[in-house]
Amino acid sequence: MIFMNKHLLVVDDNSVNIELLLDLLDDHGFDNVHGLSDPRHVLAYCQQQLPDLILLDIRMPHIDGYAVMEQLQEHFADQTPPVIVLTAQIDDDTRHRALKMGIRDFLTKPFKHDEVLQRIRNTLDVEHRYQVRDKQAETLEQMVAKRTEELDHQSRTDPITQLPNRRALTQLLQEAAQRGHGTGLLFIALDHLDDAVRLHGYGIADQLMMHISHRLNAQLSPKCTLGLWGGSELLVITQSAELTGLRQLASRLLSCFDHDQTLGDLLLPLNARMGISWSHGHFETERLVHMAALALPQNGSLRIQNYNETLETQQRHRLHLQQAVRGATQRGEMSLAFQPKLSLATQQVIGAEALLRWYHPELGHVSPADFIPLAEASGDILSIGEWVLEEAMRYIVQWRQQGLLNDRFHIAVNVAARQLARKDFAQNLLTRLAKHNIPERFFALEVTESGLLSDMHNARIQLAQLTEAKIAVAIDDFGTGHSSLAYVKTLPFSTLKIDRAFVLDLEKDTVDRQLALTITQLAHAVGCNVVAEGIETAAQADYLRSIGCEAAQGYYYARPLPADEFYRWCTNWKPHPNLTPATESVNGA
Repeated sequence: MIFMNKHLLVVDDNSVNIELLLDLLDDHGFDNVHGLSDPRHVLAYCQQQLPDLILLDIRMPHIDGYAVMEQLQEHFADQTPPVIVLTAQIDDDTRHRALKMGIRDFLTKPFKHDEVLQRIRNTLDVEHRYQVRDKQAETLEQMVAKRTEELDHQSRTDPITQLPNRRALTQLLQEAAQRGHGTGLLFIALDHLDDAVRLHGYGIADQLMMHISHRLNAQLSPKCTLGLWGGSELLVITQSAELTGLRQLASRLLSCFDHDQTLGDLLLPLNARMGISWSHGHFETERLVHMAALALPQNGSLRIQNYNETLETQQRHRLHLQQAVRGATQRGEMSLAFQPKLSLATQQVIGAEALLRWYHPELGHVSPADFIPLAEASGDILSIGEWVLEEAMRYIVQWRQQGLLNDRFHIAVNVAARQLARKDFAQNLLTRLAKHNIPERFFALEVTESGLLSDMHNARIQLAQLTEAKIAVAIDDFGTGHSSLAYVKTLPFSTLKIDRAFVLDLEKDTVDRQLALTITQLAHAVGCNVVAEGIETAAQADYLRSIGCEAAQGYYYARPLPADEFYRWCTNWKPHPNLTPATESVNGA
């Protein structure tokens, strides 16, 4: 039986009782039974080898059974072995006191052999069940702890790269912040990862992330932790807050991107930019990451940049602008300025480009180069664009009534990429023109190359509808973006605009002169005319006219003017004397 090898201890001041029980138990197969006649030795005995069951007399000299129980419970607590009390008489007080102390059972003297054996077996059986239950509970607890640890690890680990994820990185930063030790951050943005997804699928992109993670980790010391902050954003946490060392580390990591990444037979381009922040003591976790993100270079050849207050000032300014631009048209803060377009052959005013201007009561005049990209990113450009169209048409109606516009005069309005991406843009524009009773020849659109490329298919549909309705369309800033002969050939437009970048150095740069000539010849070859922007000198105007460029605008003629000034300028315009004189007045016949 399972009880035969159990360790039993008999404690009784009467050695006869001890021998009697030892013989009885030995006769019935219990082979690990011991006896003590001095209760003062029980604790020391149990400290050397804890019994599975104690048969304990209550009334003994020196210390009684209750004192022995108190000693055992004080030293072993929950591990105290079960106790069966040996007593000659069991009165109610003895029974209650013993039971209160946790006694399992009682054996009365003189002993009845069958009863002794059965009570011992019963107690050992119950204890065995307790032990099995405790072991099962312990096993379950260990399994739960292990699974909890696994789940916690999973919750803090990116499943693809096995790098620490944002949760784990945040925890590490919080611990570093509490310690107040020097901490540095490298915020790494990976470029061209989306290209790998588009060209090769997510499987290859995942392999690429694992590949570059291994390469970066190989460059790091044990004091650095590389983790995944976002989809294509990595974070390196270091125990160094010295800027020189952080920049050296960033340069070393950037060397991993000097060549295309090799995956099997594939060579995949991948670039990176890094922002650096650091703290010498306690810091706010979110703040330190934000500083590194602010330092991330946004464009150009710069690949590493460390945080400074100027960057944050600029960011706050951008956020202020982004908030302020919303509702600016409703508050009456925006207006249109008009820059005249002239025929280079006749110097006749043939139109104007409507340009958006913003005057904020606190910020003053805000450059379109600053607020238009923000409005495009936030979507506010859609409502602003609607206002621009309506405002331009209002002036067209007004100037027609005043006799300013002849049949060759038009107002050109710039259209943002997000406006052109709307499926109903062309139809809404034509409906608006009809509402104001404006003939299509008085209105023109200018679109940038980036606006065309954002959704080439829809751009082609929208422009085709406008061209069919006789709306003139110009490609603005031609040659400065992703110029493509494919869209020059297939998109319906009537004008190419030579960017001011090619006009500025015409007088001294033969390359710019050749580029201007090439663009003009290209436009003529596909049936378009050419407008040159940014003309500032008579020599620039002369050269452009000599190569066949039809129209021009720039400070040489007039800066962008408020509506009232533009009207006066047009009525007072006289051709420059050193150029071909105008053959018609701006008002025309």
